[in-house]
Amino acid sequence: MQENISKFDTFKLATQYWQGDSTTTTLIILLFFLALGIFFIAGFLLQKQLRIKSLRQYFETFAKEKGLSQEEIEILWRYSQKMERDPMLVLEFKAPFEKVIDLYMHTDPHPKEELVRHMRKKLGFETQSPYIPLITTKDIEIFQNARMIFSNNKAINIALYDKDERYMYWVVVDGNLPSSTYPGEIVKIVFIRQDDGIYSFEQPIADILYEDGKTILKIPHTFDLNRIQRREYPRIKIDLPAYLFFKTPEGLVTLEGKLVDLGAGGARICIYKELKLLRKLKYGDQVLLSFSLDGKNQIELEAKVLERDIKTNSVCLRTLFDHVEENIKDQILEFVQKEQLKMAQVQRKQ
Repeated sequence: MQENISKFDTFKLATQYWQGDSTTTTLIILLFFLALGIFFIAGFLLQKQLRIKSLRQYFETFAKEKGLSQEEIEILWRYSQKMERDPMLVLEFKAPFEKVIDLYMHTDPHPKEELVRHMRKKLGFETQSPYIPLITTKDIEIFQNARMIFSNNKAINIALYDKDERYMYWVVVDGNLPSSTYPGEIVKIVFIRQDDGIYSFEQPIADILYEDGKTILKIPHTFDLNRIQRREYPRIKIDLPAYLFFKTPEGLVTLEGKLVDLGAGGARICIYKELKLLRKLKYGDQVLLSFSLDGKNQIELEAKVLERDIKTNSVCLRTLFDHVEENIKDQILEFVQKEQLKMAQVQRKQ
């Protein structure tokens, strides 16, 4: 019978024998478990604080290596904590950095735009690679052309005139802003980013400014960008030796040139000799491209001519690959991704 008595019952019996009062006994048991709970909670909180302190030290060391001042470090740390973001990611990647900075700009009573620009430059987030999708409208380049579409489907041409940490300033290009346009009106802006995609977003007009004969529309920044990739596969600008083969009534023609653009779906090759032969090619003609991605293994792909760009000293052909094997496609995609990463890293160091 006694073997079946639980440890809890044993403890209770012992305290009853010692105290002789069941109410006091129950209270002692509750206090015991409460103290035990407080002990474990205190230990957990202490460990958490030690981890945060260790992370803060590591964060500051890493941030100082990137040239950030103590004030800049404090801002990034404080607002990354408010957003519950990993502060190390804020130093390494543009997307979390911009999210944290956006919170700072909209909630700090006295945000410093110049300080933000310095941080962006020090961390290498100032220049956006033309091959990497935009994260926020802050990344749109000055002089970017676009179309602004109103609720009545009327559209006008605009261009990005200026921007700060809160707003974009779009100048009306053709000077025919509808007279019914008013601050607060929601408009849609659509633009094409070369080598990337088609972007669009909807935002309200914050203000309409008139400056030196120009009409400027003040629009708040947003992260809510819609993107349509222009090509099925991403492409990269390169400079690779290549050979072009095609048939003529006189026989097979072999020309040496350079690949200046490459993706898994097609390529652009430029030839600088025997230009008269290239003028015989037209849309839909079949050619063969031969090139190497690693300097060793040669890749040969059949392609269709889509476009010719004839200049005085060169002829460039935009081509579409036919029947690319999966292993070759994977090689090209991997090569393109690596080159994109290299370009992004170079731009961050500049």
